[in-house]
Amino acid sequence: MQMIEGPRGGGAKYPEVWARVAESRPRGAARPIDVPRPESVDEVTVWAGSEDSRRVQLIYAPIFWVVLPLAAFGLLIQQAITDPTGEHVNIVIEDQSVESWPVWLLWIFWGGASIWLLIAVGVLVVHLSIFRGLHAENEWIFTHSVAYSIHRASVDYDDGESSGWATYIALDHRLDRRQAARIHEAFEQWLRVAGLPPSGSGPISSEALFGASAKGGYFILHLPISQTAGARVENQWILITEPRDTDDGDEVIVTPVPTPKKLQGIRARLHRKAARRGSRRVPLR
Repeated sequence: MQMIEGPRGGGAKYPEVWARVAESRPRGAARPIDVPRPESVDEVTVWAGSEDSRRVQLIYAPIFWVVLPLAAFGLLIQQAITDPTGEHVNIVIEDQSVESWPVWLLWIFWGGASIWLLIAVGVLVVHLSIFRGLHAENEWIFTHSVAYSIHRASVDYDDGESSGWATYIALDHRLDRRQAARIHEAFEQWLRVAGLPPSGSGPISSEALFGASAKGGYFILHLPISQTAGARVENQWILITEPRDTDDGDEVIVTPVPTPKKLQGIRARLHRKAARRGSRRVPLR
């Protein structure tokens, strides 16, 4: 089946499904009540992915690879000062021991360390740019996201092997009960008619499938939460955010909302962190 990339993918693909559902009165799925909203951009950062993990991958790891060639330069400089000819180092070249550094070997060491440093610095610069972009994205999510309740679909994805995962239907919290039930049922009927989309498919909107009157839902093949087929995730909500440039055909941004217990822990930790920052900014009298 052809992948559909959200409401900008053209006209409705399955209007007949919506026509049948609109005339019925489906029961729909039970929906959670407490609608979550992030309190800050920092909270969105934690929701989107562990802040510590992002810093390690994008900042700390590249810095480590920059430090290594710098350390190599330090050793080379020390060696050039204390033992420039290498006579105190046992060097074996082609199974023969030599009493001094060959000139070409020194150039290889210096050249290799220089290339290593240039590559590591380049990677760090790129990662710093990506990290700044993530912060801008989190700000966009904080100001433009909409909370969607998530409901497990009746069809799990089966890759033909031992692994697989559950699929989900997301419903805008602003929908009334009847409209939410219709969109949920329309997705279920669409799955029975068309089957699951390909493995690489992003979120598919109800508006793209069924028309403008069915706006407010998404089918999500890959929920950004650890899961396996046959096991329901504890999360009840996700944030869905339209991309900044809708003309580029970018997919919507899906941000998982932590479970209530985990959310309380995140907020308590962020509140303590904010309190410490505030106490340090109090001027001395």
